[in-house]
Amino acid sequence: TALGSRVSRLDFDIANRDGTTLSRRFAFFSKRAEGQPDRLLVYFLAPELERGTIFLSLDPVDPAEPSRIWLFLSALGQVKELVSDSDRSAGFAGSSLRNDQLGSGLDYGEDYTGELLGQETITLRWLGAERSRAAYKVALTQRPEAEVDFPSGTVWVDVETFVTLRGELVNAGGQLEQVLTPDDFIEFDGKLEPNVIAVEDVLDGGRTTITVQQRLDVGELPDEIFTPEALSDFDPADFGVEG
Repeated sequence: TALGSRVSRLDFDIANRDGTTLSRRFAFFSKRAEGQPDRLLVYFLAPELERGTIFLSLDPVDPAEPSRIWLFLSALGQVKELVSDSDRSAGFAGSSLRNDQLGSGLDYGEDYTGELLGQETITLRWLGAERSRAAYKVALTQRPEAEVDFPSGTVWVDVETFVTLRGELVNAGGQLEQVLTPDDFIEFDGKLEPNVIAVEDVLDGGRTTITVQQRLDVGELPDEIFTPEALSDFDPADFGVEG
């Protein structure tokens, strides 16, 4: 993931194993700087009952250190740090993506070593058209010092651009548990990014489709917003985010 600040508005469409569905909308604020923790703030926009809830994650530079995660509950005006393994590994807002995965996104380089297994072709939407892309198939193994939920897996990386086109993550029991499928890649601010990411929980049967609805170039976000003390006063409208 590139250095710098990013702001985007995302929709999560969640399909549960029992057939129930729900939709949520979030504003994502992220900042990466050399030698600093990766910072992520997620503001809940919809549904209305959850609006104002805020998720904050700081991912340390040292991969041996776990990320720190807070949740601001707007209805109570309280900030809670998520410290237990069950809270940290729970599905974010009921989705198939875990709380402690949000900050890392699709960046596997810091936590894993890779072994090239060969090349395969991935078909997906790429710069406005359906295309077949050559991809390196790479086996992932957790680095000894890294704090991760999934100790191994496989990723498919575009041969030309090195963006991740697919990820399969295996749990400590050796079971394939999560499949991430980016799609509809566009170019924004000189970088290729997916407009859609499907996250499938293979064991639970749930599936979450994440769709980027808005991207904003806001310059450098202030460090102060990424602190637990500032969450109660945070307003995404200050940064041009639509509801």
